[in-house]
Amino acid sequence: YGFIDKTGKQVIPCVYDYVYSFSEGLAGVKLNYKWGFIDKTGKQVVPCVYDDAYSFSEGLAGVALNGKYGFIDKTGKQVIPCVYDYAYSFSEGLAHVALNGKWGFIDKTGKQVIPCVYDLAWNYSEGFASVKLNGKLGFIDKTGKQVVPCVYDDVRYFSAFDIIVAIVGESEENQVRYYYDRD
Repeated sequence: YGFIDKTGKQVIPCVYDYVYSFSEGLAGVKLNYKWGFIDKTGKQVVPCVYDDAYSFSEGLAGVALNGKYGFIDKTGKQVIPCVYDYAYSFSEGLAHVALNGKWGFIDKTGKQVIPCVYDLAWNYSEGFASVKLNGKLGFIDKTGKQVVPCVYDDVRYFSAFDIIVAIVGESEENQVRYYYDRD
């Protein structure tokens, strides 16, 4: 993989095993089974030394070393140590991380602000994150308060309407819907 411009001219040679799109001026690249980051000139800004990597978001990128995840800044400096089972991109100042099979949220200093107690967790969007607890889904706010209890089989967030919809039941006619309007 490499990169071309809008005219089709190759601007970064096709030498990589895989690449991500540019995000915040850098693109993740995989070379010889290791991940690093390049700038738009093709210069390797962060060497390909990581086992896994995610795109930069809010100035940080999740990376893995020896099976554990942490975060680096755009210079390649590890700002949050690789101690997590999994770690995904920052969204609204928080990243969802897993420790010992449970998910929670950390801030950009690495402080755990919402304990790792959930079965699964997803990124924040407009102040809410969906979480799974005991096999059921709900939503928490940025303080960790469950604003929609974890009792639903499926949940969707419709930001355009400021409404959260939760659905219980498999068939359309047996579904119970819950609407939460934060206003």
